Amino acid sequence: MGLRLRVDGDLLRGTITFDRRHEGAPGIVHGGAVATVLDDSLGSLLIVLGTPAVTANLNVSFRAPALLERPMQIEAWAVGRDGRKLHLHGRLLDNETVIAEAQALFLIVDVTHFESGGHALLPGWEDWSPASDPSPDA
Repeated sequence: MGLRLRVDGDLLRGTITFDRRHEGAPGIVHGGAVATVLDDSLGSLLIVLGTPAVTANLNVSFRAPALLERPMQIEAWAVGRDGRKLHLHGRLLDNETVIAEAQALFLIVDVTHFESGGHALLPGWEDWSPASDPSPDA
């Protein structure tokens, strides 16, 4: 999708420009593409947090249409942790306009969970273990 992400303090920030492959209504990005980018950004935040986890629930609120061929900004951050539950938030912006907001619940898993699809872990993932507390506020 062309998503580019970088760490900025407690935030994961990124940019993306949706093209015609992501079109829903004429000239507008399909909501599924917006949700996918938000979920992918929140999943990438797990690497920064050092915590293997999977999406258990993703709630996306659409605030404004996302127009095709416009560079957009993405932000993702941790809100808190309760046992195995990670609460993450994210949003997609077109300059100052909030296009969509996401609230997600991720469940922390053992890294071997990712081998269940029959594929080997990526190099370096063998040593990936849940961080003691990835939330900035806990």
